[in-house]
Amino acid sequence: MSERDISGYYYGEECEYIYLVTDGSEQNYKFIFKDDKIYARDGSESGAEEFIRVVKKITSEFRAKIAEHSAQLESYEKIYAGKRDFTKFIKKHAVLKYEIRKFQNKISHFYEALAICQNERPELKKQLKNYVYEAGVLKNAACENAARIDDIYAHIQSLKNDKINRNIYILTLLSALFLPLNLITGFFGMNTNGMFLNGFQNGTAIVAGSMLALFATLAGLFYFLGKRRE
Repeated sequence: MSERDISGYYYGEECEYIYLVTDGSEQNYKFIFKDDKIYARDGSESGAEEFIRVVKKITSEFRAKIAEHSAQLESYEKIYAGKRDFTKFIKKHAVLKYEIRKFQNKISHFYEALAICQNERPELKKQLKNYVYEAGVLKNAACENAARIDDIYAHIQSLKNDKINRNIYILTLLSALFLPLNLITGFFGMNTNGMFLNGFQNGTAIVAGSMLALFATLAGLFYFLGKRRE
């Protein structure tokens, strides 16, 4: 990873410099500290005022991105209140998680760069104090957003697993119901005397109908209980 990918405070042989990566596609910034003066990337003298202006601008961009991610996650967190439409989240989960993790890395390095700069440049310590603090707050917010998207995904997977387990349980009950039905039907098809309903012409149909009625009752009961749980 090159210095152009992340923010950082660097030490050269003759000077020190800070590299600040923005959130957008705009040009990133490099400020050189030498002989108690601040220079821009092209070597022209910049000054503390321009440096602080850039720090303020990048901090504002990061604040807006945090708000954007938080709003997206808040809309998806409605599933905790009973909303069952997971389609939009599942489609965007991978991309959104990548964006949040990438931003989390970016804001973390920005915070570290400002914190080191504050310690290394006493003349900027007071001016950077509030921005270092806010960058730390934004860093924590980015970490929380990363945890939130993982929690949402885990909750959805848990709901899906519950549904699968419920379906497996119902299939198990169906198997338990139809196995005796198959056995009884087989017995009625044999020349066996003395069995229940053996003397009735439609004995098999009566047994089958009784089993189906029992199955329908149980199915309705499970459906009702499932609706109440939702």
